[in-house]
Amino acid sequence: MQSRRDQVQAHLFVRSRLSAGMLRVEPDAPDAPSARTKRGLLGGAVVAVLAAIGVTLYGVVSPGGATSWKTPGTLVLVDDSTSRYLYANGALHPVLNEASAKLIAGTRMTVQHVSAASLGGAPHGAPVGIVGAPDSVPAPDALDTGAWLACSGRATDAYGKKRTLLSVAVGSTETGRALDDGTGTLVTAPSGGVQLLWHGTRHRIDTEHGAHSALGWADEDPLPVKDDFLNTLTAGTDVASPPVPGRGGDGPELAGAPSRVGQLFTGSGGQRYLLREEGLVPLTPLLFDLLRGDPRTQKEAYGGAAVEVRGIGPADLQAHQASSGLGNALAQGLPATAPRLAVADRTQDVCAKVTPGDGAKGPTTGIAVLDAKDVPAGAPNDQPGVQAGCLPSDRVWVRPGGGALVRALSSAGAGASDYLVTDSGTVYPLPPAAAKQLGYDNARPVTVPGPLVQLLPTGPSLDPAGLAKGGVVPAAASSSANCPAGSGT
Repeated sequence: MQSRRDQVQAHLFVRSRLSAGMLRVEPDAPDAPSARTKRGLLGGAVVAVLAAIGVTLYGVVSPGGATSWKTPGTLVLVDDSTSRYLYANGALHPVLNEASAKLIAGTRMTVQHVSAASLGGAPHGAPVGIVGAPDSVPAPDALDTGAWLACSGRATDAYGKKRTLLSVAVGSTETGRALDDGTGTLVTAPSGGVQLLWHGTRHRIDTEHGAHSALGWADEDPLPVKDDFLNTLTAGTDVASPPVPGRGGDGPELAGAPSRVGQLFTGSGGQRYLLREEGLVPLTPLLFDLLRGDPRTQKEAYGGAAVEVRGIGPADLQAHQASSGLGNALAQGLPATAPRLAVADRTQDVCAKVTPGDGAKGPTTGIAVLDAKDVPAGAPNDQPGVQAGCLPSDRVWVRPGGGALVRALSSAGAGASDYLVTDSGTVYPLPPAAAKQLGYDNARPVTVPGPLVQLLPTGPSLDPAGLAKGGVVPAAASSSANCPAGSGT
């Protein structure tokens, strides 16, 4: 009787004959049908291992065979190192920064990562570059054209002390609470007194003659800001009662009673008037409130008595009204009525929001109130060759990888100086030739007020002419000579 073992062997024998018959059409072949395949795989694996060992040994004996970097204008970045070279005139020149390399090579510059071994035996030249130039510049399609924010407010520093800070953000999307034409806010600065920020401008309030009390603002608490923040805003007309030459002098008879220059009157339609030497001048509600609350009006025009606003008739106006343009001249640059006040508390910043112009249209400035935590902030650049701005800010923010190409305008609205702002928050003077070398020849600069540019740390001029003869362009001694008179440095 067959054992279990005999049955298993017989079964395996039958399976092998069936496999041989199907695969090789020979059921009685002496070898298994897969034996040849296994021998082929094993032999191929041995050959592959031997080839890999040979390539490795060759790499050890003869490393660094790459030569594609030997093209003029190649920026060579050495692997596992901070070294970088610009290949020019048959030699590798240590280059201080990428911007300097672009200024030399222009748009033909390419970047290659190369092992140190591949540079063995290559001739080295003298270092080149501009001290303080940026390590990277924004791509033309990464240039921001959005709003700039200049903000000031109170903050606690690392030592727990309250300080007034000035922050600037380029291309910010934060909006905060924008103030409309009927709203303003009060701030105070060390050298500027109390000021009304309204309609994108700043207006000094004549507290000496009671302007803040006359408008009902005596109990308001202005937000402390830096002087340099105020310098970014155009100075508007002072919030003060208009001058009244000859105040207290004799005037004509009005409504059957004598009058004095500087007294206030109401016409039949409710229009308020000021009596000047030229005659009766129509007043806006704001100017009327300022004159009525000015101590000089009571003291000089009313002889110390309480201010009394008398009514006058059409005959008085016909006989004694001043020229129509005088009232408009007195009110120019001021709101017609006292604006509503948006009060910024100590957890908020007051900001000038500047929308850059596009050449056909100039920049526009508005006022906004932002929570201090929402104001974008970063540390100003203090690398060698970079100096504080003429109106130095405490915090600077630019979108990572972004930047801006700007033209700074004077107070008269003219300007021909272009600047490049990088994501380090630094502004660099940019001659026309540099714009082409850096790839910005088709980019149009946006226009911003000059004082806004002065908030940013200032780097050296990116002038390719300084690199024409090679070598290193040293850092400038000081940038204060380029600051306008009255700026912060």
